[in-house]
Formats: sequence, structure tokens, C-alpha cells
Amino acid sequence: MPLANQTLAATFKEISPTKPDKVTLFGAGSLRGALSEVAKNFENVAGVTVETSFAFSGLQRERIENGQKADVFASADISNPLTLYQKGLSGPVINFTSNRLVAVTNSDSQLTTDNFLQQFLSNADKIGTFPPLSDPLGAYTQDVYRKADAILPGSLQNLNEKSVFFTQELVPPDKFTSGGLIAWGLQEAPLELKVDAFISYYTSALAALQISPNLKVVELPENLAIKADYGLTVLKDAGPKGQELADYILSSEGQKVLVKYGFSPLSVTPKSVPEPNIIGGVFLAVGIAFALKKKQVSAKK
Repeated sequence: MPLANQTLAATFKEISPTKPDKVTLFGAGSLRGALSEVAKNFENVAGVTVETSFAFSGLQRERIENGQKADVFASADISNPLTLYQKGLSGPVINFTSNRLVAVTNSDSQLTTDNFLQQFLSNADKIGTFPPLSDPLGAYTQDVYRKADAILPGSLQNLNEKSVFFTQELVPPDKFTSGGLIAWGLQEAPLELKVDAFISYYTSALAALQISPNLKVVELPENLAIKADYGLTVLKDAGPKGQELADYILSSEGQKVLVKYGFSPLSVTPKSVPEPNIIGGVFLAVGIAFALKKKQVSAKK
């Protein structure tokens, strides 16, 4: 190349705009609305592009373990990101927000907080939930069932037999959002999948009410109540803006968005989680859950 052209090329390279940094965020499905807004706000503040992916937390962890690129992982539990930390794939885990479990049902349902367990055991034919190995909500729901079993022995088996374990394969793609799936399962699903009530995150219940006003949210009684702590971690090979995004999620600006969507605000300065917050005994009911799921899929076919 002639010297003049080389000089011109070098000059053009110097004045060409650089490609903005990109950050990849893997998040739990229940965080789709809140963290999509947080990501957009961070783009405006930091001048970067944030690519987001939302799915079951367990599936997101597996994708990272299998080599898919992510900078930040925001999970609906502590144990999934903690698994990555223990394997040397990420930094420490921060409990960055929390959620709670509620029930969502049709507005004409007789279900209340006071009669909750009686109605679930006696009058609900089908209960919507999620596979406990891949989705923390399914695991938290098993905790509710075990609490019920401690009150009335036999409830764990009874409730699992009533449960429809929803997976992405069972739901129309345009309905597979936290609120959309709940509204679909209660009101639009085919008979074999239509449920009488959903065990849901409070945030997802709010999203479902925005889709359909003919639904209602029922708080769990105190003896069945479950708090869901959410964990955040930055991956070891994260780009330079990965930690900045995590810090922004923890900032007052990020937390305000989470609260707007129904998540609980941090009451103290967030700290790293040194030990797993294991969802107690989830594997006790996994065999029942997946046997039932297989039966339900077969029935659908």
C-alpha cells in the first residue's frame, strides 16, 4: 500500500467511533420486567449495550457451566449462583433483593388466606407450579408443600398429585413470561393444563393482574409463608463493565426499579453470601414431581 494510503487508513482508524462496550446479563424469568428496565437505564448512564437473557435460574446456571458467555448472573435463589462461585466460575454472591410466594387464582375463587390449606387440599383439582430442579420457584413451592405436610401429614403427596409442572415446551412461546403464563394457565390453557390456582412470586402475580383483571392474589398464611432471596454474581471472565452493571443493580437507582416491580428493598448494606442458602429438602419431592410431569406430558400427547 502506498505511504499516503497507509497514512489515510491509519488516520481513519483513529477517528472511527469505537464499538461501545457490551455487557451480557443472565437473569431469572421473574426478573424480566425489572432488570430489563434497569439494564436500559444502565445503558443510558454508562454508554454501553446490555444484552439480556431471562429463563429458569437453573437453566441459566447450566448454560454458564456449559461455556455460554455471561458477565452477570441474577438468580431467583442463592444456591444457583453460589454453585458457580464454588466451581470457581464467578465472584462472591450478593443477596440483592427478595420476593415472596403468593397464590393467584380467578377472582370468583373461594380461596382466602384463612382457608388456604383446606381449599388447596379439598377444592383445588390442579395447581400450577414449575419443575423444582430447574426453577427456584418450583423448589420454593415444594417448601410450601412440606410445611403443609408438617401441619397435615399426607399433604405433600396430595399437593404434588394435583400439581401441573409447567415447562417451556407446554406453553405457547408468546405466553411464556411470568405474568403471561399465570394468566394463560388459569384462563386460556387447554383442559389438561388449565389450573385452579398458581403458586407464584408476588412480582409475577402483579404482572398477571396487569394482563387480566379477572384474577386475584391471595397471601399465604404465616405458617406456609416462604421468602425468596435472590442472588447476584459477576462471572470470572466478565468484561470491564460487568462489575459496574452489578453495582448499578445494587445502587439506589437499581433498587428503586426493583421495588417498583414488587420486589422487597434491601434493608441493610448487601454482603457476600459465604455459605449456600439451600432450599431445604427440595430433592425429597423431585421424584414425585418429575414422574407427575412425565405423566402430564404423556396425557397431553
